[in-house]
Amino acid sequence: MTAESIRSETGVDGLISQIQTDCVVQQFRPGERLGSERGLAERYGVSRSRLRRALDALETAGHIRRGMGRTGGVFVDDARIQRHLNTTQGVPEMVRRQGMTLHTRVLRADAATAEPAECRNLGLPPRANVFHLERLRAVDGIPWSLDSSTLPASKFPGFLGRDLSTSLYATLAGNYGCVIDHADETIEVVTASPAQAALLQISVGDPLLLIWRTATDEHGDTIEFAHDLFRADRTRVHMHKYGENWKRAGHTPSERSVSGAR
Repeated sequence: MTAESIRSETGVDGLISQIQTDCVVQQFRPGERLGSERGLAERYGVSRSRLRRALDALETAGHIRRGMGRTGGVFVDDARIQRHLNTTQGVPEMVRRQGMTLHTRVLRADAATAEPAECRNLGLPPRANVFHLERLRAVDGIPWSLDSSTLPASKFPGFLGRDLSTSLYATLAGNYGCVIDHADETIEVVTASPAQAALLQISVGDPLLLIWRTATDEHGDTIEFAHDLFRADRTRVHMHKYGENWKRAGHTPSERSVSGAR
C-alpha cells in the first residue's frame, strides 16, 4: 500500500503535514527520536489509532521509522542503521528493534593456526588453533557490513557445526555458557578495497567504518579478536558516556566499553 492510498483511506493528511512541519521547525536531525507513540498521540491530541495511520504513511514514504523496546519509539529516518556501543545485545535483535530485517551470509568458517596478532590479542601460545568466521550482513536487502571474528578453538568444540548465521554471542552463551562481560573497541575510517566494495555493493574507495574489537567473558578470558567493516553511508554510531563521577554512579569500566554484540 502506498503512502497516498493510506492517506486517502484514513483522512489523516493534516496530521501527517503537522508532524512533517514540526520535524522541520524543531530541527530534528536524521536518526533523532521524535518520541513514543503514546507521547506523540498526547502531543497532537489524537487517538493512538489515528496516529498510527499517519505514522504508517510517513514510514511508507521513508520519512520516519519505528523501533521497539526500551530504546524504541518513532525516529526521523535517513535509512541508516544505528549501531549501539553501550550494549552487548546481538546485532539481529538490535536491527529488529529498529524495525528492519537482517540477513547474514557466512563467507568463511574454518579452523586455522593463529597468526601472531591473533595469539597476542587472544592471549594464546604460538601456533594455537583458532576458528575464523567471516560474514556479510544485509539490512532490508542492502549490504551493510563485513564482520570478521577469530576465536580460540580450544574453548568452543564443535563450533563450526553451529548455525553461524545468527548472533555469535548468543551462540556462545547458549551452547558454551560463555557470556560476554565487556569489549574494547577502536573505530577508524578506511576506504573500501575492490573486494570489499564488490561485496558491499559500493564503489572502490568509498568510506567504511572499521571497528577493531577484543571481547572478554565474565571470567576475564579474551574470547574474540575481531574487526568489522560498516558502510559509512548506512551506519550511525551511538554510545552513552558517563561524567567524571561515573564510579560514584555505580558504573564499572566494562559498562563504559561494552560493544554492540555479534
